[in-house]
Amino acid sequence: MKNDNEMEITPLKNNELVTSRVYRYLKERLVEEHFATGHMLPSENKLAKKLNVSRVSLRQALQRLELEGYIERKRGLGTFVIDRYPNHVEAGIEKLISMSKLIRSRGHEPGTKEIEIFAKLADDRIAKRLGLSKGSPVTLVNRVRTIDGKPLFWDNSIFPSNFLPPTVTASDIGESLFAYVLKQLGMEISHAVARLLPAKADEFLADKLEVPIGTLLIKLDQVHYLEDNSPVWYCNLFYLESDFSWYIVRTR
Repeated sequence: MKNDNEMEITPLKNNELVTSRVYRYLKERLVEEHFATGHMLPSENKLAKKLNVSRVSLRQALQRLELEGYIERKRGLGTFVIDRYPNHVEAGIEKLISMSKLIRSRGHEPGTKEIEIFAKLADDRIAKRLGLSKGSPVTLVNRVRTIDGKPLFWDNSIFPSNFLPPTVTASDIGESLFAYVLKQLGMEISHAVARLLPAKADEFLADKLEVPIGTLLIKLDQVHYLEDNSPVWYCNLFYLESDFSWYIVRTR
């Protein structure tokens, strides 16, 4: 594994200045060099100069690599490797984004199956997360989210029932809870507080995710808030560690 300054870059020949050539060259380097997730590539100016190409051609190639899930460009920070194998989904945890949008941006098709919507009374944990009194009515939306038809994570989302009544249907909610909250409730999620925890598949999760009992999972415990810090929904997401991972870019 190499650091930024050790990335071997060979200038392309004049007949290799087209975007597709730049794209193929960089893609090969990303795969062959085995850069770790979070690795920062040289700046666009430096990379374009070393490759002897225009920044326009380079930028178009980088856009394609980003769409395919190999890199992520962060304004003011740089370009980072996020996944040299695009069948494995990775994402920066500092960016709040719809999972459907994220999966689709990596070139895959998101889906939902086994959705279940029902009412219950908030226990201590749920009440604390949503700023409710214990025993307040809440609505649970449980579903398996898929990637190209294969289970990716189990979604246990919980809303105050005055926001999401238990009478809503799967077709009412649609594919994205983010979109439902914005379009149907007229609320725009501003930020979220998330906790990443290790977990293992028990009998229930193993059945839902179609994996052996004891399979390593990543649990995302997250509360979504409006701009005024009012909680809107609380979720527990259990991801297959083999198919999905989070990373964070740390700066000084």
